[in-house]
Amino acid sequence: MICIFEISSSEIPDYKRLIHIDPDQTFEDLHRIIQDTSSFDQSQLASFFLTDDQWRRKIEISLLNSGGTSPNQLSMRKTKLNEYITVTGQKLVYVFDFFNERLLNLELKEKLMKTDLKEPFVAYESGHAPVQFLINDYDSPEIAILDTTDSYKSFGDLEDYYEVFGEMDI
Repeated sequence: MICIFEISSSEIPDYKRLIHIDPDQTFEDLHRIIQDTSSFDQSQLASFFLTDDQWRRKIEISLLNSGGTSPNQLSMRKTKLNEYITVTGQKLVYVFDFFNERLLNLELKEKLMKTDLKEPFVAYESGHAPVQFLINDYDSPEIAILDTTDSYKSFGDLEDYYEVFGEMDI
């Protein structure tokens, strides 16, 4: 059997991917193909969340193994897709930036009865993937940083303050 997942982003409306993957593969395999097609840094943390029809998160499948036996947190490396992905239309959330709560939406669109798939692949691509990390505005070349040695010049002359504020009691 082959599962076909549609991946979309609420940040970039024209971003869309269709991924074909064998349901006997793990969530880590799905994670890798998403990372590859999105040109993400694979050393960063990510998690899948099984959701209900309104995209509310239910169960986390994490890249990190917490070592616990919580039924609400599973390991990507050990968890096969067919253990939790069973119904066409099933929804997942893939969180790739935890600090800014940025994610991709996945939906199982179709199950094909073919069995000759060796490894997952991207069957369709549209649009550019969202950037993995939001850039801090201070890193932008458009922002000029004042030289600290010239900072006194931006306050004007002291005489101007006396005209506006008058004498101050100290």
